[in-house]
Amino acid sequence: MQTTEKSNNFYEVLCLCSENNVGINDIKKAYRCMALQYHPDVCNHSNKEESTRRFIELQKAYETLSDPILRENYDYELSLRDYSKGTFGRKASENSRVVLKDVWERQLNGLKRKSFSRMEKKRSN
Repeated sequence: MQTTEKSNNFYEVLCLCSENNVGINDIKKAYRCMALQYHPDVCNHSNKEESTRRFIELQKAYETLSDPILRENYDYELSLRDYSKGTFGRKASENSRVVLKDVWERQLNGLKRKSFSRMEKKRSN
């Protein structure tokens, strides 16, 4: 299955003008509109295979952009696509790993805080 250049950008897949200032409601609205247009069961297109391909792209775009963590990673990777090297001379793939590590560490710290809060509540009872 080949993808078009347009499908490389999830914002363009959902027909959103720019990744800047796009809220979750904009993403949901765009996805619903496009999904109704390209859903394989309800499309009026003669090319059902193309509609199915577009619908799968829409689903991937929506799943990524509607999840805050996935969207943060995607936006960062999208900003690196135009450059062969990222900050401090690292390659884009290395920068991507740094971002994923940062996200993982934030999640881990959040879990530690929650666990600590629960332990404190148990001790005070």
